[in-house]
Amino acid sequence: MYTFGDFLLFHFSSINFVSLYTKYRPESFDQMQGQEHIRTTLQNAITQDKIAHAYIFTGPRGTGKTTTARILAKHIVQEDKDPNNTQDIIEMDAASNTSVDDIRHIIENSVIAPVFADKKVYIIDEIHMLSKSAFNALLKTLEEPPKHVYFILATTDIDKVPATVISRCQRFDFRSLNQEELLNKIKNICETEQKEYELSALELLANAAE
Repeated sequence: MYTFGDFLLFHFSSINFVSLYTKYRPESFDQMQGQEHIRTTLQNAITQDKIAHAYIFTGPRGTGKTTTARILAKHIVQEDKDPNNTQDIIEMDAASNTSVDDIRHIIENSVIAPVFADKKVYIIDEIHMLSKSAFNALLKTLEEPPKHVYFILATTDIDKVPATVISRCQRFDFRSLNQEELLNKIKNICETEQKEYELSALELLANAAE
């Protein structure tokens, strides 16, 4: 199965695909494609100042979990008031940092005050890859997080995440975009980049991307 990022890589070979992928990665809720139920709920939480201390985003690969986590994190640290505040957003890939020591490092640093913002956000991707002992260590912090610390966890395999961890988080299930949504996004990119296209070809791409 191809993700939207794979499409940009394989089908715009005449363009610097890295910059193009970055160019069209949503940087705000308004730019998000699909996931309306998630976007609306998170925006309401921000407006009403009811942001949870722990979230878990689950769904298929390429549906925007990490992108949404980054957008939410920027709102939490109020990046719009000071761009330096993004230094208080820490990302970790649990697929390559699976041990209890990796989580203990986060826990030990979480009690330290933020560098620029009033709050600190940890984004942990592929959370299901953590070891059992690492999950146990994380659970203790999720149960009683420091007031200035927020966690956003992401996973493509929610069944491997302990129920005790899930219960401490506000859960959002991301869905794959339908073919019409994919087609409209691809058409918009082609038109913005002033690339000629055949509609039937774009339909094949949208279908292959699932």
